[in-house]
Parts: sequence; structure tokens; C-alpha cells
Amino acid sequence: MADTSKPAIVHVEHLSKHFGQGTSRVNALVDINMVVYPGQVVGLMGPSGSGKTTLLHCIACILEPSSGRITLDDEVVYDEHWLKSDLRRLRLDKIGFIFQYPNLLPFLDGSDNVALVLGLAGYRSAEARARAVELLDYLEVGHRKHAFPRQLSGGEAQRVAIARARQQATHNLGGRADRAARFGACQNRDEFVAPDRRRSERSHHRRHA
Repeated sequence: MADTSKPAIVHVEHLSKHFGQGTSRVNALVDINMVVYPGQVVGLMGPSGSGKTTLLHCIACILEPSSGRITLDDEVVYDEHWLKSDLRRLRLDKIGFIFQYPNLLPFLDGSDNVALVLGLAGYRSAEARARAVELLDYLEVGHRKHAFPRQLSGGEAQRVAIARARQQATHNLGGRADRAARFGACQNRDEFVAPDRRRSERSHHRRHA
């Protein structure tokens, strides 16, 4: 359920994106406005080529818009130009990606695929692995933590990918990244998932009780 009493996770204002110039110019996005609050799940519906993925890529700070303003987690990150110098760090701290296909690293088992993100963020191996196992257990695939991607069913692999995205967006459990944004994409429907902050806080309290 959306919690409109808290600042929006995502606020997009008058966002536009075009490719090319002159007669070859393509207007992929034109004056887009969108607000997403904690706890909301937003589906972007439309035919292929309508700009769904372009919008997600702009919000995820992968693709630079042509104009407009983007606010993530109550912080303006784009206002006619990028305001953050390290977009890779921004994505690591605030955004997790769930793709149509799991895209797991084939040479790592389930727990290592999930723990990898925390390792990149500077966490010790044991701490990252413990958090990975906790998430896999929560998603009911903890018994497959030592299985490699080729040994997982499609559903199991996708749950491992979801756990990895959860890691990616919430590795800083004590900070503002609790309200990080997570994105998923499928063929004709792109989804934006804004987690419920209260659920993250309850999980945090249980781990430290």
C-alpha cells in the first residue's frame, strides 16, 4: 500500500528524451510526469517502442534525459543535467535491477551471486554471505544457496535474482537506502517497485534484536 505521508521514492517532472536530430529525430519521451511513493508497485503499459524502457533507464540513471528533472529518495539527481558525479555509486546505493532473465553469473553459486553486490560495496565476505543467505531463506530458496545457475529452475533463478536486487538497493540498512528504488522489466510491461519502508525497518529490528 502506498504511503503518501512520506517523501516520494521517485519524482519525475517534465522529462523528455529524444534521439537524433533534424528529420531523423525520434521523441521517445515527451513531458513525462510521475510520482511513486513507498509501498507502490507501478506498471508501465504500452506496445514495443512506446518508451517504457527509455523511461526506466532515465530514472535508473543509465540514460541521460534531454530535459526535465528527476528526484530519487528526496534527492534531486537530474535537473537539465546530472547533479551527481558518481552515477555508478548512486545506482549501487539506491537502485536494484530485476531483469526479464535472471542474468546470474554462471560460475558463482546462489549465495555468491547475491553476496557479490555487498562485496563490491566493501562488506566483509562473511557478513555479505550471511545477509545473502538470510534473503534467500526469506524468498524460500535458501536450500538452493549452493546450487549454480545451471542447476536452478527458472523460478528459483528468478528468486535468486530478486534477492540480488534487494541486496543492491539496501546494503546500507542504517541509512536512506532503506527506501531505495527497484526496477524490473519485461517484454510489454515495465514495472517500478517502491519498497515499504516499514517492512525494511521491521526486518532491520529483527536482525538486531
